[in-house]
Amino acid sequence: MTGLLILLASIFTGIACYNLSCAFVDVPTAKTSKMMLLAKKQTGTRDEKLLDVYLTKVADKCAPLLRLDPIKRNRLALTLSIAEIPLTPEAYTMKAFLSALFTGLLGIPFFLFMPFMGFLLFGLAVMMWFSTYMKAFDIVKKRKKLIEAELPRFAVSIQQGLATDRDVLKLLTSYRRIAGPHLGLELDTTIADMKTGNYENALLHFQNRIGSTMLSDIVRGLIGTLRGDDQQMYFKMLVFDMRQIEQNNLKKEAQKRPKQMQKYSMMMLFCILLIYVVVLSVEVVGSLGAFF
Repeated sequence: MTGLLILLASIFTGIACYNLSCAFVDVPTAKTSKMMLLAKKQTGTRDEKLLDVYLTKVADKCAPLLRLDPIKRNRLALTLSIAEIPLTPEAYTMKAFLSALFTGLLGIPFFLFMPFMGFLLFGLAVMMWFSTYMKAFDIVKKRKKLIEAELPRFAVSIQQGLATDRDVLKLLTSYRRIAGPHLGLELDTTIADMKTGNYENALLHFQNRIGSTMLSDIVRGLIGTLRGDDQQMYFKMLVFDMRQIEQNNLKKEAQKRPKQMQKYSMMMLFCILLIYVVVLSVEVVGSLGAFF
């Protein structure tokens, strides 16, 4: 009974602290926030959860309390920019910290009557930290993988275009019409940079934003073309190498499939054996009842 009273007191205290914090940081009411999220969803922007909106608002207010290492801050700022997350590095880090903190605080009352659950929530808090903080890096990693999958086709287009024209801007603009969504956005930025500034710097910025070795090889060839070199043979060899890499990646994916199927096959076999065991157990128990 005492444990239940402590749990109820903790819940009501948490609700009171939540309402006070919302008042201090000027968070809108739940009804207003839901209407704002519905409007965002109807306009086609990314789907957001109400709790995430509150957490972002609180993290943004607490961000000035955090001081980051300049090198790590610049790296995180670049990652957030690529992942299209509209937060400062301090606010993003504070959001990860607050999500872990709130989860850990939920586990404190459980130590009074259920310590095991308290330790589980503390472990969940650590997982929440890594999950929230690494979200931007995971987005960039997936985006890089999608862009790299398109680079062989990009290299083939450049190779064919160099046979008739060495205008790098025209080559990029021509491929932009058939580019995928992720590489297309990067090409839009690169083309705009080339029209307003130095061609080589724009290509180098393109290379640095993606951070791909395959793209670095393509940019190296494009810079050579800008400097007046004949890069047709270079791109011919590059396309051959990229196709080899693409084939090896497809073979690796194909090799993973039997292992995945084996895992599900073992699960099915276990379920079938379990059915037989249950049926035999019922029959044996019924037979023993006839003897006694």
